[in-house]
Amino acid sequence: MGYLQKLFISLTLVLSAMILNAQNDNSIENSSVNKESYFTFDAFSSLNTYSPRWRFGYVKGISPKWKLGLNLGYGNSNISYTGFAENYEEDYELWEIKPELYYNLRQTQKSTTYGSFELYYINHQDIYHDYYYLPTGGGVIRYDQADYLRQKYGFNFNIGTFIHMGKWFGMNIFTGVGFKIRNNSFSNIVNPEPADPDFIEMLSHIDMYDDNEYKVAEGLDYGFNFSLGLKLLFR
Repeated sequence: MGYLQKLFISLTLVLSAMILNAQNDNSIENSSVNKESYFTFDAFSSLNTYSPRWRFGYVKGISPKWKLGLNLGYGNSNISYTGFAENYEEDYELWEIKPELYYNLRQTQKSTTYGSFELYYINHQDIYHDYYYLPTGGGVIRYDQADYLRQKYGFNFNIGTFIHMGKWFGMNIFTGVGFKIRNNSFSNIVNPEPADPDFIEMLSHIDMYDDNEYKVAEGLDYGFNFSLGLKLLFR
C-alpha cells in the first residue's frame, strides 16, 4: 500500500472516530442541536450499473454551525439488481467509508444549506473472465481469468441542502467537486497473452473514457471527481 493510500485511509479513520465520539456528547449545550441529527439513506447508489452498493449514514449535530457525518456502503452481486448491465461478475464486492464535516451556511425551519468537506475510500474487487487489461508497461494483455482490485480514495468539497419535509422525514440534495486517486491491480492471471493486432485495432476505435477504463487500466490514475446525489433523511 502506497504512502498516499495510507494517508487517506488514516485521515478517514481519524475523522470517523471523531464522528463516533461526537455521538456520545449529550451535554445541555448541544441538546437543541441534537434535534438536527439524521439517519440517511442514499436513494441512488443501489442503481449504479457499474458498482452498485447500499449506502447508509448518520449526521450528528455537534454545535450550532457544525455537523459530523459518516456514510458506509456495501455491495455484492447477490444483493444487487443491476446485473443486467453486465458490468460486473458473480464475485463482485465493494465496500466504502465516507466521513464528512458539515458547516451550516443558512438555517430555517424548513431547510439547512451547508458546505462540507468529505473524505472517501472505496475498495472494489471482482474476478473477470475472458477479458483484457492495459498494463503499466504498455500494450494489451488478454486473459482467461484475473482477480481485479480497484482502490479509489480522495476528497470532495460539497454544497447541499437538508430539506425538512415533516417531523421525521426529509431529503438531502448535494453536489460538489474534488480530487480522486484510483489504483487498479490484476493478480492470479490465468493464461495471459499479448493481444493480436486485430484486437488492438478494435480497441483503438473505442472511447476509453466511456465504459471500460476503470476496469482495464492497470496502475495509478489521478483526476477531478464530481459528486451529485440525493439522500433520504430520517430525523
